[in-house]
This record gives sequence, C-alpha cells and structure tokens, in this order.
Amino acid sequence: MCGIFFRVVRDVEDSTCDKVQLQRIRDALRCRGPDCANTITIELNNVGKLTFFSTVLSMRDPLTVQPLQSVDTTNILQFNGEIYDVAGDLKEYGNNLLLDEAELDNDQIGPGRNDTSLVMHLFERFGVQMTIQCLRGEYAFVYFDRANQTVWWARDCIGRRSLLVNSSVPGEFSLSSVPSFDHEKRKNWVEVKGGSLFKLDLSQMNLETEIPWTVDENTSNLTYPYSTISHTAFDEYKPEQFYLSEFESILREAVQRRVLAITHAAHSNYAILFSGGIDCTVLAYHLITILHDHSLTIDFLNVAFENPRTGGGYNTPDRLLGRRSFEELSKAPGCVNAKCKLNFVEINIPFHEAQEYKAQVIDLMYPKQSVMDYSIALAFFFAARGVGHITLSFESGQLSQKAEEYSTPSRILISGLGADELYAGYSRHSAGFRRGGYDTLAEELALDFGRLHERNLGRDDRVGANWGKELRYPFLDEDFVKFSLECPLSYKIRADFESEFIGKYLIRLFARKVGLYRAAEESKRAIQFGARSAKMDIGSGKIKGTDTFL
Repeated sequence: MCGIFFRVVRDVEDSTCDKVQLQRIRDALRCRGPDCANTITIELNNVGKLTFFSTVLSMRDPLTVQPLQSVDTTNILQFNGEIYDVAGDLKEYGNNLLLDEAELDNDQIGPGRNDTSLVMHLFERFGVQMTIQCLRGEYAFVYFDRANQTVWWARDCIGRRSLLVNSSVPGEFSLSSVPSFDHEKRKNWVEVKGGSLFKLDLSQMNLETEIPWTVDENTSNLTYPYSTISHTAFDEYKPEQFYLSEFESILREAVQRRVLAITHAAHSNYAILFSGGIDCTVLAYHLITILHDHSLTIDFLNVAFENPRTGGGYNTPDRLLGRRSFEELSKAPGCVNAKCKLNFVEINIPFHEAQEYKAQVIDLMYPKQSVMDYSIALAFFFAARGVGHITLSFESGQLSQKAEEYSTPSRILISGLGADELYAGYSRHSAGFRRGGYDTLAEELALDFGRLHERNLGRDDRVGANWGKELRYPFLDEDFVKFSLECPLSYKIRADFESEFIGKYLIRLFARKVGLYRAAEESKRAIQFGARSAKMDIGSGKIKGTDTFL
C-alpha cells in the first residue's frame, strides 16, 4: 500500500496550490505509507513544474523507494497496490512473482520479486496499455513518460484502490490517493473512474485520452479479463458438484495469492475484517487451511460501537455473531488441528471516541458524503486500526477465553467485499428476482458490480489505509470474478419450498460442505447495523441514509 500525489502546474507563480493543504495531503499519505516518503520535482520547458510525492508501506522485499525513477530514461512511476500475476502475452513475467505452497520453506511466506520494479520494467518495454491488459491485481498508479511528455494513470479494471483527480483549474492538474482537506477546494476532486486507462499530453494540458475496458475482444481498447454476467438460470449439463468444486478451488487460489504476497519475516500476523457473516467466515476458513501448518497468527477483527440512540452496549449483532462463527471455525474439520494461532479481537468504540474522529473520517471518505457512507466508513476506520482486546483465542487445538489488550501488527486486512454483488446478498436482489425473475436479477447484479469502484472501493481504501493497512479482496480476484459472472443464476438465488429466496446459494453450499453449518444459515446484515455505527446521535433516527453531511 502506498500514497500517491502528483501535480503539474504550468505557471508556478499563479498556482492555486495552498501550502497548508498540500502539507495536510502529504501527512495523510504518510499515514498510508509510513516506511518511506520521497519527492521528485521536475521543470519542463513549455510544460511547467511537475511534483511527484509518494509514500510507501513496504510489503515485499526489498523496500523500493517511490517515486521510482528509471536510470536510463528518467521515467517516473508511482504505484500503489499488489500484482499477483501477469497473464496473456506477458505471462512469462509472472513466473515466481508469488511462491506456490509447495515452494514454501517451513514458515517462510513470500513472493519472488518486487512488483513495483516489475511494473516499471514492463511499462518501458511493452508500453502502458499492453502491460495493463496483462496485469492481475489490486492497484492504482501514475506514470510519467518523459520522452513523450505524457502522464498515464488508472485504477485497476475493478477499481480496488483509491485515486482522485482534479483538473478544474486551467494550467493545473492533480492526482492523489486522498482528497484535499479544504472543504471548498476539494469540491473539484472526483474519483478516477474504474474501468478506464487515462493519458494526458503535457504539451496540451487540455488533451486527455480515455481508453476504456470493454468485454469486446475485437477492439483497440482494453479487454476485461471476464465477460458480462450470464443470464443463464440453470445448467442442464454440469452438476451442482462441478460448480461447488470450481467455487472452492478458485476462491482458495484467490485467498492464497493474497496471503502469500508478503515477505518480511517480522510480518507474522494476518488479519481479517470479521463480522461473523458467511462471507468473511468462508474466507477465514480458507485463510486458516492455507496457513494451517505455519506458526503464524490470524487476527479476527470485530468492531462494535457504543450507540446512545440504540443502547445495548457492545453486545451488538455482529459481536454475538462473530463470537459464534469464531467458535464454529475452531471446531471445523479443516481447522481444528491448525498450527497457526487465531485471535478474536473485540474492538469496542465508545461514543466519545467515534465523535473525536468524526471529522477525519468524513474528510477521508470524500467524495462520498452521505450519512450511510459515513456509518460504513466509521466501522471500517476503527476495524482497520485493529486496537482492542483479545477475548477468545484458539491455539494447539484449544479454545480459551482471555481479556488481553491488543493491537494487531498485521499490515494485511482480508475483506469479504464483493460477495454480495456477485452472489445476490442484498435484499434488493431478492426483490428484483421476485419482480422479474432471473433476468431482472442479472440486471441488478450487473449494476451493483459495475459501480463497486464508485460506491465502495475508493471510500474503503481511503479510510482503511489511514492506519498503514492494505485491504485485499479475494472475492474480487479476476479469476473468481470471471467464474462468478459466468455461473448460472440459480447458484446465486434459489427459491425454497416455502417460496422464500435464498441468496448466496453457492457460498452456503460450500459452508455446509466444510462443516460451517451455522454460518451457512446466516442472513445478510449491513456492517453499519451489525456494528451499530449507524445514526449514533440521539434524535438521528429520522435521518435518511442518503442525506449528506456537507
């Protein structure tokens, strides 16, 4: 995880740059990348002054200082994210990018090379567009091609990392992982659209090119590594066992890629955002079985808020469910003899502490401004911080109760985001199915998946990364997305004999297969209600989630 800030100013003396605001942005970027901070400044004739400021949260050896500048060409790369594989025409460059389980030496976890340096090499040798077509991972970047005096930038095709752009002032152009913290100036900052690659000709500051991702392979644009959602309801030729087996193996590989992409020996902890719901419990199962024979620690981060409006203390729905699912995992056949240690970490947030950080959370989640976005962002903000108490621990086959203050050292946060959008986890999906059958369901799912970059991912990245953490999304792995979009709709929603609709059908099948029977029966509960971070002020019950703060 890294922090990116880039600005080009044609007339430095007339620049609207505010030094105080720039410093606040840099401070916020240092929170994202505490291991390294560096600036490169260039002045180009007929262009102006270019400033590249980067911070680094080092996840792979060796620590690569950013902005990364090539020796021969003086091109500059700012890269935020992880590359898990290289496919297509450049697939040979994916060799040894990550180690396979069979290659691990005892407890050693890690990839074979640094991905930022790899991306720079591929950009210079094959060009940006061809390289982006072949990369698989979660990233955002800014790349300066000095010879052609162009700047390229993008989020990955799903949009899993934050990147904002401001081109509102003539003669100025800015990109950043976080927005301006000035309430007036930040109105011109918008999220870079996921699903497009952008290029700016610096000699003509108003000449911006957008290269979109598309499902059409016969195009000069970029081609998605997956197709549009299938409208097929049932598969008459392949049995249920086929889809269950594919689901299991592809999701396991997706989790494995996100677990093994770390090298530092000091990083012996992993963490998962854990509400106890079926999505995160299934991911936790894979996490435990992948790390089964390694002396590592997995922290289960469960957040609860003191909500004066609802009362009830910290025994929130997600707290009760989280404990129950944690205990069920400890008894599951694939987990019971695990060598790794499991910690259930209760993160209790008093009302006064939530209020103390309210302004910061609102700033970080911008350009999202709604009450609902704040409720969700608040929960992610404190869950990602990972400061609480270990109350349950599972080690050497024994489940024990504790009361130990704790702060997770893990820099990796596994998130279950994407399962609802791919497998019909929201009530509106059931409503769409009831209204128009599987065709309407497919339309609703396509809409939700297509706007993840705008509705969820940028916001979650900005608030979670504030603590020097990196969110990783196994359900949004490109291979898993491809399988899920092609999967018949009956494995997403199915009607039972009582005419009730069962969403996330295939995920529930898998949970039952591995012994997670109670988790398999859990219904969807939004994090803001499960953790009680929604509408915490007395008298706020009538406020709508779509209302804005600003």
